[in-house]
Amino acid sequence: MEHSTRLAHISEDGTRTQTVYDHLAGTARLAGSFAAPFGAQSEAEFAAWLHDIGKYSDAFQLRLKGGPKVDHSTAGAQEAWVRQHLHAAFAVAGHHSGLPDGGSPADDPGDATLYGRSKKPAAPYDGWQEVTLPSSTPPAWACADPLSLAFFTRMLYSCLVDADFIDTETFMDGKAAPRGSGTDIAALRDIVSAQAQRYLRAESPSPVSVQRNTVLRACLGKGAHGPQGLYTLTVPTGGGKTFASLAFALEHAAAQKMKRVIYVIPYMSIIDQTAAVFSGLLGAENVLADFSNAEYKTVEQDDLTPAQYRQMLASENWDAPVVVTTAVQFFESLYANRSSRCRKLHNIADSVIIFDEAQTLPGDYLAPCVSAIAQLIQHYHSTAVLCTATQPALEPLFRLCAGAPPAGDHTRRGPPLRSAPAHHTARPRHPAAGGVRRPAGRSPAGALRGQPPQDGPAALRCSARRGQLLPDHPALRRRPPPSAGRHPPAAERGSALQGGVHLSHRGGRGRGFSRRLPGAVRS
Repeated sequence: MEHSTRLAHISEDGTRTQTVYDHLAGTARLAGSFAAPFGAQSEAEFAAWLHDIGKYSDAFQLRLKGGPKVDHSTAGAQEAWVRQHLHAAFAVAGHHSGLPDGGSPADDPGDATLYGRSKKPAAPYDGWQEVTLPSSTPPAWACADPLSLAFFTRMLYSCLVDADFIDTETFMDGKAAPRGSGTDIAALRDIVSAQAQRYLRAESPSPVSVQRNTVLRACLGKGAHGPQGLYTLTVPTGGGKTFASLAFALEHAAAQKMKRVIYVIPYMSIIDQTAAVFSGLLGAENVLADFSNAEYKTVEQDDLTPAQYRQMLASENWDAPVVVTTAVQFFESLYANRSSRCRKLHNIADSVIIFDEAQTLPGDYLAPCVSAIAQLIQHYHSTAVLCTATQPALEPLFRLCAGAPPAGDHTRRGPPLRSAPAHHTARPRHPAAGGVRRPAGRSPAGALRGQPPQDGPAALRCSARRGQLLPDHPALRRRPPPSAGRHPPAAERGSALQGGVHLSHRGGRGRGFSRRLPGAVRS
């Protein structure tokens, strides 16, 4: 079949062109591959085939010749909307300007909400009929409650915008950028395993050495044989926690066929140190340190070395085998609405995530943080490890988020995926920023040991202002049948609270810890 000659891009030197159809096809291939780990390949392809159909319009073709700016994203969002693909409609509408608010049925066509955009007149784009949309239905759990809907929407959005950026970049540069060139996870596991065996063979009779090796053996065993889910690693300062947790992560990632390890640290002051240790062991080309003061972010692009350039590219979407980042960067990205912050989200799926110094999770935002971790474990084939010398009492919150009964109560199920009351909801610093506000005087999670979770729903919205999330749209009324339950059985998805490395060496209480909270340092 001969496709339309309508253009999506023209190279800067004017010598090459890319048709709309070729751009849609290339973006769909990439987006589908990005969404495959969480079972949404066809839905990501659906969104990608629609995202730029507005470029078939005469108005956009004129724009390529120097004409006025054209809104080319509303057309695809409207096509997804009328087909009741709500997540795709959000993603397509915001693939340049950021995820919009849902709004309400009373919104006018001039409003920037999704309801408003659904009523906005779009320039005719008749040529798009050459596109054959894939048959797709979002997973039932993606519409089960507002939090699941918001997370799935962001993940789909991440797949779309990253695929769009990469396909456009490849065409405009005339070649693929040096992305994704790291070593295979299994090979990195072998490196760490060999180092672990050297440590174990060199064991001395000292109590400290015996305990460090006990921790290391437990991590190696659990990593290789434990199921995907939530783990705790409680080891005193000086107990070899950093290497042992990396050994667990790489063993587990290799065993579960996961793509990467993400190490989340509360303080920028120790990111360079941790990244340097990992780089010395695994090779600098396999370790990305992503924080605001990273060297590759402080150098002009023309002055970057080839290695720094690859690091800069990897930081855009966390396309590296091992990523070291801050807690602020990690959680604000999960609740962001801009494409630059959300590109990386799909690469958090299918990962082992180590939360170092988990007791410093901010108390004011503990429920949103725990809810995010629970979503990643339940639906995005991720394993999380809470790693600390002073483990906070977070299990009740995780049980609440997972819809499981509290420990010792086997007679009822808890409420489905909910966060804490509204005053604990992560809110943006600015209506368009989508980050997490940091009030003064908040308490870390470690201060909440033994306190029961506060009950009550507060949906974490997928929009910048956390506004109304389209309660009347038909897609939100889809629910799995009661017999199916809201979540797959533990045997299918891995229990969110199964297993774990429970090494209760409480002798040291983390002397030397800085008591600064994660939010006190910009990432």
